[in-house]
Amino acid sequence: MKTLHKGFSALVLLTAVAVGATMVSGTAWAYRGGDRDGGCASSQWDGGWKGHGQQGDRLAKALDLSKEQTEQVKAIFLKHRDETTPLRKEMVSGRRDLRNLIQSDKLDEAVLREQVKKIAATDGDLAVRRAKMSQEVRAILTPEQTQKFRALQEKRDRRIDGMMPRGQEGQPKGE
Repeated sequence: MKTLHKGFSALVLLTAVAVGATMVSGTAWAYRGGDRDGGCASSQWDGGWKGHGQQGDRLAKALDLSKEQTEQVKAIFLKHRDETTPLRKEMVSGRRDLRNLIQSDKLDEAVLREQVKKIAATDGDLAVRRAKMSQEVRAILTPEQTQKFRALQEKRDRRIDGMMPRGQEGQPKGE
């Protein structure tokens, strides 16, 4: 029973780290629209720190990052940008190919499943990169800032969880 509990705890911890890495990475802050080939609008300037709506700056303010910390985070994003940009482009392209397969007139399940595997592999590579970036960012945060960040993540998760059942509410059964 203890082994099961440890395994579940490890899974929860890894999930939290993955979600945190996504938020910290800039990937979640950046627009990844098809017209930009998976890059964010500001990636050529600052590695995706700001993204649309100045979300990176808002997060820096919410965490009360010093100017030095903010510059360090920006430098981390810039350092990893060359690794993540091709992966993000590959992800966008792979998802576009998957959408085309799904919408094709003839379903080839084997080809569809192979495309999903390619996307999953790319997503895994991105997750590893985000985890590395997250680890570097967490190293410059104070314990209080890390705690604030986790609280922001939990708030975001609750907001997302609250949106999940929408669209299913109020639907009469059988219609």
